[in-house]
Amino acid sequence: MKLLAPLPFLLLTTTSLSAQITVTIAIFPVAGDTLKMDYATNPEIAVSVYTPPGGGQTWDLSGLQPGVTEDIIFKPADQGGVGAQLPGAELFAALSPTKESYYNVTPTKFELQAYYGIAPYGIVANHKFDYRPPYTERDAPLNFFDIHAISSGIIEQFVPSEFSPALMLNLALQNGNPQIDSMLYRVAQYKVGAVDAYGSMTIPGGTYDVLREKTHTVPETRIDAQIPPLGWMDITDNAIPAGFYGLGFDTITEFYFYNDIAKEPIAMVTFNTKQNTATQVVFKNNVIVSGTTFVDSVNPSITISPNPASDEAKVSFINVVAGPYRPVIFDAPGQMIHQNTLQLSDNHTEKVNLSRLLPGMYVITLYDHRNRLKCQEKLMKGGR
Repeated sequence: MKLLAPLPFLLLTTTSLSAQITVTIAIFPVAGDTLKMDYATNPEIAVSVYTPPGGGQTWDLSGLQPGVTEDIIFKPADQGGVGAQLPGAELFAALSPTKESYYNVTPTKFELQAYYGIAPYGIVANHKFDYRPPYTERDAPLNFFDIHAISSGIIEQFVPSEFSPALMLNLALQNGNPQIDSMLYRVAQYKVGAVDAYGSMTIPGGTYDVLREKTHTVPETRIDAQIPPLGWMDITDNAIPAGFYGLGFDTITEFYFYNDIAKEPIAMVTFNTKQNTATQVVFKNNVIVSGTTFVDSVNPSITISPNPASDEAKVSFINVVAGPYRPVIFDAPGQMIHQNTLQLSDNHTEKVNLSRLLPGMYVITLYDHRNRLKCQEKLMKGGR
């Protein structure tokens, strides 16, 4: 995998550092903490944070409109569903009843050690994925001009029965019907981040002194198969047209704004590939509202009406945080028959033309900009 060239932070002009802050380990979450974050419904206005490096800047995101609010609750790792299998983990956060993230905390790093849940690979049951080495999410102390680079990865082995029979049939046809004894996912993830600016940021409900960390993340996912008598072979190019998803290479650019007191990032802004549009903004929640407004996790869903349908259906994506998504339609054997990209926010409805589909069962699946499976729903196409 080609690594990114170092960011040009050494080209920064000398500037007064008197107003800058230092972010310490004090902002790392501990057991009992609840981080409250809002997902903006109008992320496009955050393109204004893409300013040249330097100090003494002012970023105004007071116009952000909050959509879904997420409570991220940290608990001791041994209270998690697979905590006993992760002796090095100290904390876990339940992102939903079946999705858990496990963290290791050191004097300088807040690290993601493992993830438990459905990953975007076509696996039919929850699975534990270990990051080796742990993936650093935060560094401390954090100062202006700091640069951090990390490499991490996941290598997990599966047997064919852990995938749907239809998906394995498609894969066999793509590969010329070989016998597959075992399968291996290889995820390599490289991230380089640099604190290239400092200043003040205003979000709904408050203004904060912040450091800005610009990060580039490059994930690449491949799949191997053990095919007797040949041994292990990379079958990624055949697995993609067979309907396996979450494979390939990507580049993600994000800005993180950290305060030296608030444990939540003040804002996290994700940009598109061309880095000219903000596609998602998550920011610190400062508003006290009734308990019914908060959700323990952001759990999107899909509703289809009518269902069964004939030539047209309304597909609604419910409780979706603002950002780019990829809806995909699979047929009953698991073959991908249609996909596109949409900018979604909160509750969004699309009219889908089904006139070219044969009668039968289909599955509409939604992936986010990092190819993570968010939700899916069955669609029945009836005859005329």
